[in-house]
Amino acid sequence: MERTSLVELPRRHRPEVQKAHQGVARLLSHVRMWMLALVVATAGGVLPAAVATPAAARAAVDTIPVGDNPLGVTVSPLGNRVYVANAGDDSVSVIGRPSNTVLATIPVGDSPAGVTVGGLGTLLYVTNQGSDSVSVISTLTNTVVATIPVGDTPAGAAMGRAGTRLYVTNASSDTVSVINTLTNTVIATVPVGHNPLGVTVSRDGTRLYAGNLLGNSVSVINTITNSVVTTVPAADGPGAVTASPTKNRLYVVHGGSGTVTEIDSDTYAVIRTVPVGDSPGGVAVSPDGKSVYVTSQNDDTVTAIAT
Repeated sequence: MERTSLVELPRRHRPEVQKAHQGVARLLSHVRMWMLALVVATAGGVLPAAVATPAAARAAVDTIPVGDNPLGVTVSPLGNRVYVANAGDDSVSVIGRPSNTVLATIPVGDSPAGVTVGGLGTLLYVTNQGSDSVSVISTLTNTVVATIPVGDTPAGAAMGRAGTRLYVTNASSDTVSVINTLTNTVIATVPVGHNPLGVTVSRDGTRLYAGNLLGNSVSVINTITNSVVTTVPAADGPGAVTASPTKNRLYVVHGGSGTVTEIDSDTYAVIRTVPVGDSPGGVAVSPDGKSVYVTSQNDDTVTAIAT
């Protein structure tokens, strides 16, 4: 399948293609700026999408400079570290919390996009778009301890609640790879929407959410059967997505409108829409559910939002 994701393009081509994608998305966002068309079919009928208002958006609390073209972001289980994958300079920035300052920069593979933590914080999993693989890095020694082949253009990564399953979106394959972290092997491949980027696991671990950038949708996957149970429409190119560990909330990044939408994960109604930086790429929520971190590709920053 032809590669269509913006994040895997060589840097010399990224500005032209990115401007073209953003031009269309921003035109649409004039009509849908404060609305996310999230409608889910249920046994009782169709739920209407709620409309977020400017008054519902709370201000960002901090902006943190990181590496070149930051994409994926995750928070450690203890909440004291934030890891950011910088696709432009093949590195991962390590941010300390609550100071929100960069403590270290770790060299990784070719064009890293997604990042997640496992092994009770001792392992870091980074997707490498340029090599169609996942690097497993020891956070104690900052060395690569394993490399896992996955699908075409791996983008997002999320760890299952038990820590034995790793989920990786393959942007150009339109699939999600399910990986056994005990053996570092792919045990299932789930077809989803067009150009999946972000992926996250629900608070109870029973559902997986994948944001389909070019499909303008979010795929909801049953983690027991590894199959899609519903597809939720979403406006303005949904990419990165994360679930709160403390309440039934999803946070979806929309690169076209430069916003993050907070959604009730039970009803799929929009709670609020928050403006962030230029071309947001990744999103993560802290273990206490009080902070949401959003990477901005064109600003080379991370925006911290109070929930």
